[in-house]
Amino acid sequence: MIREDNARSPRVTVVITTHNRLQWLKQCVESVICQQGVSWELIVIDDASSDQTWSWLAEITHTQIRLHRFEQNHERCLARNKGLAMARGRYVMFLDDDDWLWADALSLLSNSLDENPDANAVIGARWAVFTEEGYERRDAHPRRGLKRNVLDELLFGWSSVSGQNLYRTDIIRSVGGFEEPKLIPCEDRLLWMRVAMMGSVILRPETVMSYRFHAGQARPVDIRLLREQVAHRIIRSLPKSTRRKALKLRRSGRLIEEAVEQMSSGSPLLAVWLVGKAVLNTPGIFTSVLIGEWVIRRLLGRAYRRMQKHIVT
Repeated sequence: MIREDNARSPRVTVVITTHNRLQWLKQCVESVICQQGVSWELIVIDDASSDQTWSWLAEITHTQIRLHRFEQNHERCLARNKGLAMARGRYVMFLDDDDWLWADALSLLSNSLDENPDANAVIGARWAVFTEEGYERRDAHPRRGLKRNVLDELLFGWSSVSGQNLYRTDIIRSVGGFEEPKLIPCEDRLLWMRVAMMGSVILRPETVMSYRFHAGQARPVDIRLLREQVAHRIIRSLPKSTRRKALKLRRSGRLIEEAVEQMSSGSPLLAVWLVGKAVLNTPGIFTSVLIGEWVIRRLLGRAYRRMQKHIVT
């Protein structure tokens, strides 16, 4: 079932896919409606919700909001691709239904792409909201605007969440959009790597969205294997001359993952040793504005949570 209008093509399309999260969806949709300074459309794909989601959506009269409902659940890759097919904007964002945009986010991000026609995407900073723990923070992100290729950082293990990113719509279509629902929740990483292979992106220091961490987020037990599959798919497509460097970046990323786990389990000395191995393996990546602070925060955060848990018990 589709509802849409014949309004003029907007500058930005926001795609939200949703399934049984009506309470959070309302805040997410409202955050898009409040955007000013840029023409936009919002496409909401209801992926066969069994709550009151579709009833609520069907009552919306806003002419910039277009709807589609799947009668059977398809998971978010296919749902996002449906939104991509419907998109009329020059730029596109895939916003998760449990997150929300900050004021003027679409204007800021789209202006950056207008000013940098050779960039394929733009990434703003995110504000992390930990609902179970009851605290919030600004996640690691550059403090000044930059334009660069981010493939090395993506291969290492860094990534950004959907609502931080605004892409050129034709670029996302040219790489085939999202694929293989079995890769969820790593399909964003595969898309990002494909985009990064095509050129540079803009990094904006401003916070553009809030990302909600909550108990309803499911993470498969084999997520590390999925990440490896995604990375190695990209590595196999690289020129032979660059594959060795890419494989070393992946090894360093795995070492950091192991270090984080060791910090969580109460083995800080082993964690430090693993970090040292990673630094010796690929020292250059740790000077990246995307990696250094991000790694330090992850390690210290795990150490702090381990200490707090020990104090409580």
